[in-house]
Amino acid sequence: MTSLFRRLNATRGSPNASESGRPPTAPPSSTAASSSRSHRPTFICHTCHNPIPRNLPHIHVSRQSGEKRYHQHCFRCVHCHMVIDPKSQPFCFDAIPDNTTNGGVNEEHPFHRQCFADYFGWVCVVCDKTLPVKKTRENGSSQSKFEFLKHPFFEKERMCPHHALPHNSGVVDDEDSVLAVAGSIDATEGGIGSIRRCSGCHRFEPISCPDKRFIDVDSGAGRCVCLACCRTVVTTSQDAEPLWEKVIDFFEYLGLVSSTETVSGVSRRSMSSIPILIVGYEALNDNLKAHSSGVHYGSSQIMTRGLCLSEHSADSEESLGVTAVLCLSGLPADLTSSILAHEATHAWIKLHPNFRYRKSLPLKVEEGLAQLIAFLFLNDGLEPVFEESSSLRNDSSPSDSQLRQYFKYCIETDETLYGDGFRSAAKAYAEMGIQELLYYIALNHDFPPSD
Repeated sequence: MTSLFRRLNATRGSPNASESGRPPTAPPSSTAASSSRSHRPTFICHTCHNPIPRNLPHIHVSRQSGEKRYHQHCFRCVHCHMVIDPKSQPFCFDAIPDNTTNGGVNEEHPFHRQCFADYFGWVCVVCDKTLPVKKTRENGSSQSKFEFLKHPFFEKERMCPHHALPHNSGVVDDEDSVLAVAGSIDATEGGIGSIRRCSGCHRFEPISCPDKRFIDVDSGAGRCVCLACCRTVVTTSQDAEPLWEKVIDFFEYLGLVSSTETVSGVSRRSMSSIPILIVGYEALNDNLKAHSSGVHYGSSQIMTRGLCLSEHSADSEESLGVTAVLCLSGLPADLTSSILAHEATHAWIKLHPNFRYRKSLPLKVEEGLAQLIAFLFLNDGLEPVFEESSSLRNDSSPSDSQLRQYFKYCIETDETLYGDGFRSAAKAYAEMGIQELLYYIALNHDFPPSD
């Protein structure tokens, strides 16, 4: 989408002015003047397609798609249908689908600046006001560009920069663009400035509409979830039990667990017996501190939302067992399931005889492998999402399918060691499959060398 705000003056024809606007060097004779007037082109209004009488003030617009001329009363905003006064009202052009003419070709139409924001949704999701516009001057012409902070995945989630502190602005360098991006917010926990964010999908909390405010899920930590994530929110350990069974089913589908240990190295019964605890942020954080030598640090994504606890013998290289898997409460079911799949991978490694406690895997390898299993589970281990009608939910809220895509996006785009590990694991998985990959890692404590 390319647009350009400009202030344009009405073009007034004059018998004493040439098309270039420069006066003639000498007054023409009456015969020459008559001949010149008779050969002057007749302009056609772009809106009504009727001729524009000579010497009549009209609107002349020069666009990349060509020059357009309008009767002054025909120069109307396509959104509100009111006449635009180019001398006093900022306006822009943009293409919208035209299914009635030109064979459906997108046609450029004029907009008031405010109407442009309303028509294309360039409003702040927090305060529901038009995004601020910064006026600049480039190459001698006046430009107007929107400034905003945006969600990295949900493109329509845009916020006025002044809601966030410190102010972090940057402008897209494109003279034909009406867009200006003040920053892209990464997928991290917590709020931005005074604005809270959903603990599940990280969208900004609207403050202008009480019906759209987020739901508190952990008052002590100030955590909240949006109405979309709240549809399937998991708050108790009982809620997580069927999700854990789905994870174990997926491990059996991959051949990682079976009815007996002799077949896969880890039995389904040993995985099913692990206690699954849904806890608050403080409880999870306390256990993270108590296990600071573990493998759950360094990521801004979903890995800090779960923890696998185990016991080890001081005289043996083998694990005595996994004592519990912890998962943060107040998250949507799909995200909770992927965290459980991640932690189940840690548990499987601790229980499998090919992996020894005193020779643990490198952090990048173990976390990358756990992220691979979580990603595969989101992709293949869950039932297809039923797409509810937009009339049954808020039109601005994401569907369950979009939320699931976002959780996979978080794994794919993590820029920490976890993301690096996932990408290495995913590449190796595509080449050799999960069984051969796990066997290689057990022998070499590393991913296969990449080409």
